[in-house]
Amino acid sequence: MKFFLYAILVLQLFAQEEFVFSAKNNTFNALVAEAESPKDSALEEDKIKRKNILPEVMVEESSSPLEFNISQENKKEKGQDAYEEEDLKLEEIKKQNLITKNVYLDMINPPYSILYVHQIVPITFKLLVLSQYSTIETRFILDNASVEVLNPKETWTLNQDSSLSNTFYFKINQPNFTIPKVEVIVNTIEGEFQENTDFIVGRAIKLERKGRYSQVLAKDLKILDSKITNYDSQHNLAVFQLQSNLGNLFDFHLQSYQQGIESKSGDYKEAIAFYYAIVPKSLGIISFEYFNTEKSQYIELQVDNIPQDERVSTQSDIRPKNNIQFYQVSFVVFLILVSFGLYFYKRKWIFILLGILPLVLLFYLLSARTSAVLKVNTPIRIQPTFNSTIILITKEPMKVEVLSDIRGYYKVILEDERIGWVEKNDVQD
Repeated sequence: MKFFLYAILVLQLFAQEEFVFSAKNNTFNALVAEAESPKDSALEEDKIKRKNILPEVMVEESSSPLEFNISQENKKEKGQDAYEEEDLKLEEIKKQNLITKNVYLDMINPPYSILYVHQIVPITFKLLVLSQYSTIETRFILDNASVEVLNPKETWTLNQDSSLSNTFYFKINQPNFTIPKVEVIVNTIEGEFQENTDFIVGRAIKLERKGRYSQVLAKDLKILDSKITNYDSQHNLAVFQLQSNLGNLFDFHLQSYQQGIESKSGDYKEAIAFYYAIVPKSLGIISFEYFNTEKSQYIELQVDNIPQDERVSTQSDIRPKNNIQFYQVSFVVFLILVSFGLYFYKRKWIFILLGILPLVLLFYLLSARTSAVLKVNTPIRIQPTFNSTIILITKEPMKVEVLSDIRGYYKVILEDERIGWVEKNDVQD
């Protein structure tokens, strides 16, 4: 009877072990089948992304009791403080990966059209900053000297849509050119950010410099005023007041003439220059050309080579100056005669006093220099300034007629009727 009971107990134990083993085996097979079964592509992609975002942190993907118990055991092993520190690192990594680009730089009007050597090209840039900023620094990374930046320190302008814009002007110096890379460095409350454009490589056309071409490329060129005066028996002195827009006006030059730029003002955006040239009287029309960069063609400008009234030239009041001096002396003599005549008629000393003043003025007018002898090596200039163009240097003492004086200079007329200015120190006593 006891043996029978022992046999039943052993069979129950074997049956219970087989059941446990079968349960475990079924659980293992289920896990293997789940691991080998095809996963949802979106879930897999999400897991890959999370692994890329958190390269050093284990992401819990399962919520099974077994894994939960392991997580709890890990937490106990590491300690609560260590686990909280790991959570903070996890949050920091997430924040760093969520920071997006907040500075954008774009070139509004890239120079895709045909360009020319010595042409001035304006390029506008737009800058968008998505966070609060303090300073903006602009740098130009030059690949070579083929392009010159004319306004590298230009400040950015705030637009109504909260973006910023800036126009930089580039001068093409060589046929094979590279427009520099523009780099913008912005200091924001989140740190320093930078953005840049790419190099632009191109080829410019070099215009032939000959004939009536003035070597000026511009969006527009005008003759604001002109003056033609007699220079000598064979030549006239032509003076032009020129104005350019987006041009290299200060390179203005014509062939075959004695010429120069007397004064200039402005810059590449808008410039004004006084240009002079000594031209033959036989030339009926003074004409020259400039290249219009908008129309891509030569434009001709003309002025009649006929002496006319003074408007812009400093060679003003040449002969009339002597007439004015004659009228001044005549008027002063008349005042003196009237004053002394009234004295003899009225016998009042007040008229003597009134006659003394014009008498002093008469002595001053008569003592004014009307002729002079210039020293050897005296430069005779177009204008009464030290950097004005020299039209002649005396090789021997030269007698001249003095027309007027101003700021240490005498205006003189030579024997061949040419007009110029000399320093008073260059006149012999």
